[in-house]
Amino acid sequence: MKTQVLRPFAQPGCMAFLMLLAWSLIPSVSLALSARDLVIVFNRNLPESQAVASYYANKRKVPPENLVGVDVSSSEDMTRNDYDWKLVPPVKAMVDRLKAKGNPPAILLIYGIPLRVGGAPLTAPEMELKTMANAKVEEYQVQALQLINKLDQLTGGMTPAPPLTATTPEFLKKSQETLIRAQEFLGKLPATPEAEKIRSETTTLLIKLVGSSPEARAMMARTARHRSPRQRELLEKPAVTLEQIEQRMFRGILPSTAKETAADIRSANGLLAELKFWYEAKQIFDKPQTVAAVDSELTLIIAGPYQKNGWLPNPFNIGFDRISFINDVRKKTVMVGRLDGPTPAIARRLVDDALEVEQTGLTGVIYLDARGLTGKEEPGNYVWFDRHIIHLHDLVKQYSDMKVVLDKKPEVFPPGSCPDAALYCGWYSLANYVPAFKWNKGAVGYHVASSEATTLKKPGSNVWCKRLLEEGVAATLGPVTEPYLQSFPLPDQFFPLLMTGKLSLLEVYFLTVPNLSWMQILIGDPLYRPFKNYPAIHRQKIKQDLAPEKK
Repeated sequence: MKTQVLRPFAQPGCMAFLMLLAWSLIPSVSLALSARDLVIVFNRNLPESQAVASYYANKRKVPPENLVGVDVSSSEDMTRNDYDWKLVPPVKAMVDRLKAKGNPPAILLIYGIPLRVGGAPLTAPEMELKTMANAKVEEYQVQALQLINKLDQLTGGMTPAPPLTATTPEFLKKSQETLIRAQEFLGKLPATPEAEKIRSETTTLLIKLVGSSPEARAMMARTARHRSPRQRELLEKPAVTLEQIEQRMFRGILPSTAKETAADIRSANGLLAELKFWYEAKQIFDKPQTVAAVDSELTLIIAGPYQKNGWLPNPFNIGFDRISFINDVRKKTVMVGRLDGPTPAIARRLVDDALEVEQTGLTGVIYLDARGLTGKEEPGNYVWFDRHIIHLHDLVKQYSDMKVVLDKKPEVFPPGSCPDAALYCGWYSLANYVPAFKWNKGAVGYHVASSEATTLKKPGSNVWCKRLLEEGVAATLGPVTEPYLQSFPLPDQFFPLLMTGKLSLLEVYFLTVPNLSWMQILIGDPLYRPFKNYPAIHRQKIKQDLAPEKK
């Protein structure tokens, strides 16, 4: 499993302009997924696929007209061309039809629909953008260095300037040291004519570097008593709001809007922010990553143009819940799940188990397999994720009556050690399921590793999603190829939401999965609510922020 520094615009709380949002179990987004909202997609070249689709529609009372047959391969991989021309048009037509009726559509892919969509070559406009991004990074790093050197001279600094040979992240980090020291310097200047001249020049440089956003304006108001005409022009002109930029960036960096977005970022947050923007564009197009899970790619079927390289933020994620514009983005995004498995019989069994357990309630033990990692915790690294598993244990102990077993040893649970299993999250046994569990009917669990949904059908494969389904779980999730660690739903968000019984499996997944146009898939009945009639955790009891505090 790889970790990676989070890109701006890629994760809740890690966009270019950070949003520190408290996590709550009561999302403001109105989610009420029903059978009439489902677009059921089957492979019309595979009779078993249509049979499973009909079986599900009959069991869940999905209108027959919501079923869509598509002419695709029965392989677990499909080409980008087949995706664009054979899968998308009929599915989009049905999605548009439901939206026209006022239904918020969701898509359910059935056994027989491929797992992965292949890569796409860069288009001519994308190649031009790649060239432009490389040039802009070099140009703006030189400009920024010149301004930082002037700022350092004015404030009598002793901080060595960041070298041009530094990587852009290193350059930006070093620049921040100069900015912080310059602000401290301004706060200590006496109210003398000579000092006011230095203050004015310093403030002008800071505006160029950090922009005229409300935050920057507030800083300047605190530090500059007398402004030059140029400063007044910069600070008094209407600023592009950070929310306007953030809303645009939910669809990524596009050739058609990159220049406009870069200019708006410069206006709001200055030269350094624009440098960071172009660096991110450079990174995206220098190393194209356009392979994705079919499921994750289809979420953007009605979104309009979007960046296909790399991942995009999932607007349904609860971390974005308090952004004023977020419902507009969500209306153009579609939740997608999958009813699948190694055999058609297993796919049908997922429905039967879900329907039965919704009535009786899911009972048993929660097994959590952490690794007991120590060291520095940073978002996206191993220690960070391990701590979220441990935090889930603490939440369950405090707010639920379900028995929970936490293991913090480096090894995974050994064979036969986990009877009466209802819920599970753990790591790290790459593509090697360990038969530790006796699964109760309706169990839900996922294993955090890089290869666990690379196949659901290959004979002899021991990847976790395939084996979990074969061994009896009713729902799981995993990546179709290398996803990076931070792309998994956090266990201390996913499982508490599921345990309230208020939301369906698909809704819980989309409130917690971080990315779209990426690698993760959800397998199970999308309408499944294992705690529907017997909640295992009560929302009203949880008043604290569910993201654990840093220690």
